[in-house]
Amino acid sequence: MNQALNIYLKSERPAIDEKRTGLLKLQGEFKEKLRQKEDDLLNALNNAKGEILENDELIQTLESLKKESGEIAEQAAKTDETLEEIQEVSNEYKPLAQMTSRIFFSLESMGNIHYLYQYSLQ
Repeated sequence: MNQALNIYLKSERPAIDEKRTGLLKLQGEFKEKLRQKEDDLLNALNNAKGEILENDELIQTLESLKKESGEIAEQAAKTDETLEEIQEVSNEYKPLAQMTSRIFFSLESMGNIHYLYQYSLQ
């Protein structure tokens, strides 16, 4: 069903499909950036010498990581809102995609009845 839905979105609403694809890619990049920031945080804490609270360099690093992580989380939240709007548009095409999937699999299984009922479904 998802394949049929993607086909319909690409043909009927190419702008929505491109936007959805781009946003999904952005979300993956945001997750990767956050994971990298977590690794940076752990490395900074691991490499800290002496008292953590007295290490000005470590505190500055932690503050900058916190700020950058907040910005990334804010951007990710904006993409989530846009993806919800795109999901609403996709839901309009779901009944069509479900029926198409049912027809496809019905025609595909016709070959089990008799070999003459095999159809090219390209």
